[in-house]
Amino acid sequence: MNKKYIILVLLLISSQFLLAQTEKQFLKAGDAAYKDGKHYEAIAYLKNALKFNKNNEQAINQIALSYFALQDYPNAEVFFEQTTRSASYPLIDFYKANNYKLLGKYSQASSTFQSFNNAYDANDFFKIKSQHEVSSCAWAQDQLLDNDVEIKQFEKPLNTGFSDFAAGYIDSNRIHVTTLKSNKKNLKDEFQAKLFFYDIEELESKEMEDLYFPSEMTDTLDIANGFYLREKQTFYYSQCASANEGKKLCDIYAIGFDGDTWSSARRLEINTDEFTETQATASINEQGVTVLYFISDRAGGEGKLDIWASVADGEGRFKEAKNLGPSINTIDNESTPFYDEEKHVLYFSSEWYYGFGGYDIFKTKLGKDGYITIENLGLPINSSANDQYYYPTPYNHALFASNREGAMQLRNSACCFDVFTHTWEEELPDTILLASKDTVDPLMPFIASLQEQLPATVYFHNDEPNPKTIATTTNLAYNDCYDTYLAVQGDYFDAFGDNQAIGAWFNEVELSYEELQSFLETLTLVLADRKVDLSIEGYCSPLALNGYNINLAKRRIISLENHLLQWNDGVLKEYYDAGNLTFTPVPVGEEKADPNISDSVNETKYSIYDPKAAQERRAAIIAVEVY
Repeated sequence: MNKKYIILVLLLISSQFLLAQTEKQFLKAGDAAYKDGKHYEAIAYLKNALKFNKNNEQAINQIALSYFALQDYPNAEVFFEQTTRSASYPLIDFYKANNYKLLGKYSQASSTFQSFNNAYDANDFFKIKSQHEVSSCAWAQDQLLDNDVEIKQFEKPLNTGFSDFAAGYIDSNRIHVTTLKSNKKNLKDEFQAKLFFYDIEELESKEMEDLYFPSEMTDTLDIANGFYLREKQTFYYSQCASANEGKKLCDIYAIGFDGDTWSSARRLEINTDEFTETQATASINEQGVTVLYFISDRAGGEGKLDIWASVADGEGRFKEAKNLGPSINTIDNESTPFYDEEKHVLYFSSEWYYGFGGYDIFKTKLGKDGYITIENLGLPINSSANDQYYYPTPYNHALFASNREGAMQLRNSACCFDVFTHTWEEELPDTILLASKDTVDPLMPFIASLQEQLPATVYFHNDEPNPKTIATTTNLAYNDCYDTYLAVQGDYFDAFGDNQAIGAWFNEVELSYEELQSFLETLTLVLADRKVDLSIEGYCSPLALNGYNINLAKRRIISLENHLLQWNDGVLKEYYDAGNLTFTPVPVGEEKADPNISDSVNETKYSIYDPKAAQERRAAIIAVEVY
């Protein structure tokens, strides 16, 4: 064999080996950076790996998840569109659905959450969250923008293009804000939080500068989330340090400030060594005692980050903290509490309650028997992005932070929070009631959602199920009848002749079936802690005699009941067998049918195939009783 030829072959083999090694090295480096929370670094390595294999699952999924972690939702969407669910990435559709919601794409989010839920077997947080989000997306699509609320954005230098948040006032002319700023020119991964103070009257002419903050607190640690309690001349803040897996552990500190001079800072007694405590605000109650509200992931909570409260003793030391409980806290994250003592209203943000994006801002009013309502502050105070740090100031406006569209960005479209404001009226604009209870009931949002989804309706082909019988029961479930119905839709096009009308009708049949699945997801959440009775009504077109139709309506009710009991591998049947789920049938035959619909067996175009007649052949869950 020619010697040159042999050398050429060896060089080709060697180059292929080196290319494979390079791809593996990029993947390995990208994976290490991803797991260490260095997402910009991970993206750079993994994009290089894609140059060798554009379909590499690890690279595509980790780039999508890294962009999501960086709150760069448009770029995340580009890569999420290329992801596929696998054993290595079982949660990829969950985060893909969240990304759609944060972009305000509620239909895509809902369908992706539903797809994830159907394929995900574990009965854990992600399963429950995905079920909840299907209903939350439907809720968000129904809400209207309040055009009477004007949102304004602070300009430079207070908003910087980096993340700016947790704004508040020292007095009417001095404002503080936390800025999460990069110490590097490349604006990548490493950021440090610092507190800055501004003179309001000179904001436009003054460069950003650390006006008042004492030098002992400006070391390499993150200093963030300031709050000034002017009645006690005390400034609270968080001091955070890096912990394992790129996480931060924060402690709450307090420092005296009389408007000119800072005293020494002290670490508060309520801090723990192994958990985070942060985002503290404080108020003075009617007895003149300081109450501190803060966020922690400590043991004994309801979920992830919870709101806790602690009361100061006579010497100003804070006693053992108490969790606000399931009236406020959920299995997901709560954040940024502020209690308005005068109005007895707690403002906070949450990733759980029905909302428009990630974190939404809510308020809850404290009555004699505890917190009695949870209300979403609505659009445009909330957005499809993250909205937090709501603070109704004494100066007739409220401050909050958001990474919504329009915030100043130095890196990507949603990376960074800005400080926004809106006029503070004596009463807030109309808010959206999510829960109402004399006693605390964390299931109220789901119960309300069930009621909002009524009637849950499904449709049947003529004389289905089990045609040409006077039987009052059936072994068929509605999904069997649904498949049969779709299989004969060609007959409807042929017989009726109006393709647009028939096409619209079968879209309604399919949409109603999908809406039933959403209803059952919500029903499952309520049944976890309640008994439920469903009233199910059966209807018929007037084609046959009423006695025959009443029996047919009963079969349609039974068919829907069978569907409920077989749905999702029989998850509802367990509640039915235990007596926690019951059915109340309401067969009505043709009694409520439109009298203008043909009942002639010789005019099947109108008595069977006309959408007006088809609409009468249905069963519907018309009422829900929860005990």
